[in-house]
Amino acid sequence: MNNPTEKSQPVSGAPIREEIELRAYQIYIERGGAHGQDVEDWLQAERELVEKYGKPVQKVKAVAA
Repeated sequence: MNNPTEKSQPVSGAPIREEIELRAYQIYIERGGAHGQDVEDWLQAERELVEKYGKPVQKVKAVAA
């Protein structure tokens, strides 16, 4: 049975934003829901998923106006 919180691996082989967001939220919950560590949670989630996929997160370039 499929887990609805699991997303399929993107074509690029790198984690997508939604996966990082979900893992960061899981980390937040695991820490007891204490506020003020959102950046640390996000970075930890990124590191874990990059390690899992073996490829870095693809950054989106900002378009200069």
